[in-house]
Amino acid sequence: MRRAAIVMPMRTPVGLPGGALAAVSPQRLIATVLTAVVGRSGIDPHRIEHLVTAVPAADVVRPAAQLAGFSPVVGEFAVGVESGGGLRALVTAAMMVQTGAADVVVALGAEFPAPPAAPGSGAAPGGSGAAARESLLKQAEDLAQHFGLTRAEVDEFAADSHRRAARARRQGLFGGETAPVVVCADPDDVNSDVLQLVDRDEGLRDDVSARAFAELLPLLPGGISTEANCGAPTLAAAGCLVVAEERLADLGLEPMGYLVGWATATPEPGVTVPAATSAVAKALWRTGFELGEVDLLEVDESTAAEALAAIRSLGVADPDGERLNVHGGAVALGDPGGAAGLRVVTTLLHELTRRAGGSALAVSPAGPAQALAVVFESPTAVPIAPTPRGARFHGGRARRSGRHRA
Repeated sequence: MRRAAIVMPMRTPVGLPGGALAAVSPQRLIATVLTAVVGRSGIDPHRIEHLVTAVPAADVVRPAAQLAGFSPVVGEFAVGVESGGGLRALVTAAMMVQTGAADVVVALGAEFPAPPAAPGSGAAPGGSGAAARESLLKQAEDLAQHFGLTRAEVDEFAADSHRRAARARRQGLFGGETAPVVVCADPDDVNSDVLQLVDRDEGLRDDVSARAFAELLPLLPGGISTEANCGAPTLAAAGCLVVAEERLADLGLEPMGYLVGWATATPEPGVTVPAATSAVAKALWRTGFELGEVDLLEVDESTAAEALAAIRSLGVADPDGERLNVHGGAVALGDPGGAAGLRVVTTLLHELTRRAGGSALAVSPAGPAQALAVVFESPTAVPIAPTPRGARFHGGRARRSGRHRA
């Protein structure tokens, strides 16, 4: 099976609802990130065969692709924007490349303001999204209780997420992965002379503290999750090229990493364990890595309680802050829906490149009590021997002897 190379992952700044990016049309927001991926990689956009998308409204993708110079007949495959949509888009693009269905694919995720509901449509504010959020919060509270997490611990985790992200911004680490968005003063007039360049994440703050967070009321009665220690809904677009390894030289492309493998998992009934833990164990077992070998690990921060429960369940030690969510996460930057997973992968692979090699893993929710974990390695890494045919995953047990690097 062919190797799937990840080339030039990029994202827009993460914007707040009602902020500057809320005035940008979905087509232009998506076109901004597509143009950055194509322009910085140097690929001819007509060589891109398919778009795999996690976008709220499918009818905006093709006009955005046209703005970015893509072929009018480029294929499009939508995977939905439910939990983990961005990572599912990336995995789907990788499978298309690995199986030979395509040589060059773009994985794309986005979140933008929904259009107003038509009068008489019966659409209620919040709707299924509100129900899903409540379910997520309940799940986080159950895990917090099982793992004995306190309000002080999750508030400190959230404050640390902000500190890490703010430090990364001060050091200019987000600059290389962020495509600035041009915002017109009048969103209905693209020729307006009054322009604003948005190149920084709008919700990121460096003046927060766990003590300030402690003053907020919980979102559920008796719970520990608050608006401050959960990822707030935000707006963004993110994308990358996924290219067959043997086509890289012909196209003049340099990969930032390879998608080695992935896995989804749901804990066994009656077992209180984060879905992320099961997904990570399964993905590592399939790819031949040990958790201790992974240089960078990104655990989704939809809620600080669930992220902290997963970290404790995995037994990840990061005393120096150089391995786990090193530049913060959704608690600080927000949760941009379909772009969330690809935003994480973008930050992850840019950091892996700065470190001149290694391996990385990203894990995020993929539905109720389900998670998706994806393993990456740098272009300089020695490939792992493939799992023998017929091998089966047996939960989170230690890996059998005999699995080795090729």
